[in-house]
Amino acid sequence: MMRVALIAATLALGGCASLQPAQMQLPSSLAGQSAEPVLGIDGWTHGRFRFAGYSGGYERSETRLRFFNADRRAAHADFTIEGPMLSGMVDARCRMRERALTLGSASFVTSPMAYRCDFLVDGRSFPARFELQESADGIGGMLAQHERRGEIALGGEILAFRSVHGVKGSPLTTETPIGYLFYRDGEPVGAIELNGTPRLISAPALDPGVKRTMAIASMALALLWDPADSQL
Repeated sequence: MMRVALIAATLALGGCASLQPAQMQLPSSLAGQSAEPVLGIDGWTHGRFRFAGYSGGYERSETRLRFFNADRRAAHADFTIEGPMLSGMVDARCRMRERALTLGSASFVTSPMAYRCDFLVDGRSFPARFELQESADGIGGMLAQHERRGEIALGGEILAFRSVHGVKGSPLTTETPIGYLFYRDGEPVGAIELNGTPRLISAPALDPGVKRTMAIASMALALLWDPADSQL
């Protein structure tokens, strides 16, 4: 769940009588598209999911180790996925690391958040890559937002993605990502919304191979317990 800014946005949008989860701000090319919910992963450490014709199982965890002034966070998310445009079962093994140094009441990140996945198909190595990193550049750094940027390369498709902090219908923004936008050759092709039940949003007439790649990246992002939003 997002932090205080998102709670405030939810109250502002829905009113106290009927609270509705705040929604991520989308570009006009995606704003009118229907969203496909990712069922089965709300807050659980393990289980099964299904969405948009895809299904599989997952297991995830997070840890935090404090030793003197050192603060180390780690998380993992392992999942399998089957569905359209996949010739076999994809097995993803994802790991996150972040390190910080605490001096008095101040904390300094010494090794920014980095999240990476390796993939197998039917138990065999598969030439694919997924990487997500914290970005302190641009307006997000000035606003103390935990911006993330990344890329997935799979099956000949390369998609870039970045975190979204804008809330639909509100001037408020979130400190941690409310979702991610996917880009192909600089053009938005879809999004994964993370507030509440995750939802996949795809551009109209999207190439099936692009949607497959986006679906796998969406699962990796939806299963990550972001250290900036951790309760540990």
